[in-house]
Amino acid sequence: MTRTNDLLNQIHADATVFYQKLRAFHWTITGESFFALHQQFEELYERWADNIDEIAEREQMIGSSPLLSLNAALRTTKLREVTAVPPARDMVSAVVADLRYLFDALTQAVNAAEQGGDRGTANLLEEMRNKEEKALWMLEAWLKQEVAVATA
Repeated sequence: MTRTNDLLNQIHADATVFYQKLRAFHWTITGESFFALHQQFEELYERWADNIDEIAEREQMIGSSPLLSLNAALRTTKLREVTAVPPARDMVSAVVADLRYLFDALTQAVNAAEQGGDRGTANLLEEMRNKEEKALWMLEAWLKQEVAVATA
């Protein structure tokens, strides 16, 4: 297996756990930020469902094997599952931390694909990374706003 294949497999596992965490937060968000965060989590998990599909298909295209089970994803992931319902701010903080990790993982995989001459994988992952950069910016801005409100 090439480095790109290994990185794609890791991103696939992490994205699967991240997707489920987003769904859990979408289902359980309450309070003052309900409408904004409920919608934001849904947009994110829908995008990551597409990302997971594209990653798995790309793995097949380049001769790798996508993860076939949730158990495989859980054994491989570096992210933590959600096991309790945290407050809204903690949800957003967790999403930001996971997105930051995934952004960095996508960057590593883009670089490995480029070094390996795999332009198709590099292009696919770079597009994903660019979308997540905006999501990170927006969620980090929300966290700053929440801190300002709390200290006012």
